[in-house]
Amino acid sequence: MNKKLLLLTLALALVFAMGAYENFYPTGAPAGYTGSPGDGQNCTSCHGGTATTTAGLITSNIPASGYQPGATYQITATNNISGSGKYGFEVSPQNSSGALMGTLSAGVGSQLVGGNKYVTHLSASLVSNSWVFNWTAPSAGSGLVTFYGAFAKGKPGPVTLSSLVVNEAVSAPAPAGPIAGPAIVCNSTVQNYSVGTISGATSYVWSVPAGAMVTTGQGTTSITVSYSSAASAGNVSVYGTNTGGNGAPSNLAITITSVPATAATPSGPVSVDLLNTAQSNYSTTGSSGATSYVWEITPSNAGSIEGNGTTATVTWDSFAGNAEVRVMAVNDCGEAVWSAGFITEVYNSVGIDSRQSSTLLVYPSPGNGLIHVDLTGLDNTVSLTLSDLSGRVVEVRQVVGGNRLLQSFTLPSGIYVLVADNGLVQRRTKLIID
Repeated sequence: MNKKLLLLTLALALVFAMGAYENFYPTGAPAGYTGSPGDGQNCTSCHGGTATTTAGLITSNIPASGYQPGATYQITATNNISGSGKYGFEVSPQNSSGALMGTLSAGVGSQLVGGNKYVTHLSASLVSNSWVFNWTAPSAGSGLVTFYGAFAKGKPGPVTLSSLVVNEAVSAPAPAGPIAGPAIVCNSTVQNYSVGTISGATSYVWSVPAGAMVTTGQGTTSITVSYSSAASAGNVSVYGTNTGGNGAPSNLAITITSVPATAATPSGPVSVDLLNTAQSNYSTTGSSGATSYVWEITPSNAGSIEGNGTTATVTWDSFAGNAEVRVMAVNDCGEAVWSAGFITEVYNSVGIDSRQSSTLLVYPSPGNGLIHVDLTGLDNTVSLTLSDLSGRVVEVRQVVGGNRLLQSFTLPSGIYVLVADNGLVQRRTKLIID
């Protein structure tokens, strides 16, 4: 009888011992046993054996694009370990340093431990193997979060680890601000452009007009642009980008300019008599793209010229001969080539007797070079001397006076002085060849 009682007592003790062994931590796992790098331990310290890894035991309704900071999501922990015993788990959302990320809220059948850093079962069960709890995402900029979990069944019993990695949802960058840089540019030049920092942007995407090229700075807030000789009008544009998408762009309209075209040949007086003309005006129809003009008169001793628009004024000096006036178009891109020159014949009729006297008549004047010379007032042999306005003798002829003669002169167009001299009387007159 005593022997039977002893056997019964030993059997009951064994049953109670096995039950206690199986139900170690039946009301939740202690904090810090998820198997995360920060925790450094898992349920094998109590349940024995070596932990395996099983994917997919932690799931959520967090979208694939990632969590929104401050939003609350449902997390589900499912223990699908086979074998006998009761189901249990522990999960914690942590960063790579082991710090708690976000806020946990226990659900049905679960509780928080370890200063609310961990969620675990409230009571181990032979039938309940899935727990749903809430998680409120951390603040913006928190980045990657990993849910670490350890799952056990019975003791001794198998232990498996699982994890769920979620990214922070990234919104597209803010719209780009105004672009700083020149809007009117010359072709064949290099220009710089910049934009202020765009909120949320991890890179910057620039585009430039046709015929231009970003030579440095693509992907940053500042770029250098090279405009070719064939560059055309368009936009310099920039927008911010990140993994969440592209922000709204900012545009700067670009106008392309170049060195102006050659100005039109000036117009002005064909001839100037310094006896009665001190100044003369010249004008040009201009040049496309010009913002101002530079005028020039040659030779320099002919006079001075003033003007920076499409008109200019020459103040004549004591000069006789041909003066050339030309004009050059200018803008911010540079200077055009000089226009063709306009020739003005300058003379001074002081001392030239242009009266048609009875002693020396010349006609027609202006004429084409075939002229009548009336020498009826001059007898004997007469010397006809023809000079230009500079005093250079161009031709001398000996003719018989007292007659009307037809003379042919092959001369360039201009004004000449004809002197008739018979040794006793000298007469002069002006001869114009057109």
